[in-house]
Amino acid sequence: MTLNIWNLSGPWRERREEIAVWIGRLAPDVVCLQEVVQDAGGRDQAGWLAEHDRLNELGYTSTFARGLDLGEGRWFGNAVLTRHPVDATTSTPLPKCDQDDEGRVLLHVRTAGVDVFCTHLNWQLDHGYVRRAQILTALDAIEAQADPASTYPAVFAGDFNAEPQSDEIRFLTGRATLEGRSTIFHDAWDVAGGRGEGWTWDNRNPFVPASHEPDKRLDYILVRPPRPTGAGEIESCRVVCNRALTGTMATDHYGVVAELAPPA
Repeated sequence: MTLNIWNLSGPWRERREEIAVWIGRLAPDVVCLQEVVQDAGGRDQAGWLAEHDRLNELGYTSTFARGLDLGEGRWFGNAVLTRHPVDATTSTPLPKCDQDDEGRVLLHVRTAGVDVFCTHLNWQLDHGYVRRAQILTALDAIEAQADPASTYPAVFAGDFNAEPQSDEIRFLTGRATLEGRSTIFHDAWDVAGGRGEGWTWDNRNPFVPASHEPDKRLDYILVRPPRPTGAGEIESCRVVCNRALTGTMATDHYGVVAELAPPA
């Protein structure tokens, strides 16, 4: 599962309960979270979710990667929740824009034989050139850090702030080249998504209209091609956190959850 939790914006106390309810209901093995804030005491929002009464029995542990320094000892970054032991973790800084450093980072967590990479790319509409540079840096890290002998293919998930027709996503899904390079990930929504556009930035969400931006698909679960055993084949994918279960929406984004086939 991937979800941008919108830092501490909006009614965070109510939203965190909604997020916990959704995660508890879905019980994914791995959750990639973006816009996670860590306070000066080292406590972060993902850690709070892992300790929540609704999730505690599921056995989640949290790994946080610092991205943007918010000052006064606080940080903004990504996190991964996993129900299985963490065997390795690496944080890779991504290229920044000269005018506006958004402090983007790639977090790698290896758990239960799966190399999971969680990221959040620059958000501004005219930062496509930055996102392309960030994608190439992320790809270098994935190729260096993912275990080629793993039972499962690598998973690359998060808020890419890019639509499916963008150069960034077309490159990642094998439909375009960047700087003479090519690669291939399967887009879980394309492979096994439900009906509709799969929008994760949707003006039906009351937190979205103030941005004055159209509906978009910005959040992805991308998976390397399945192993010869079938492990990693995308069996299902759907948009989640797209309705209020407790009275308020979880965040300004919807999330995505996918199910991958186990080894034969």
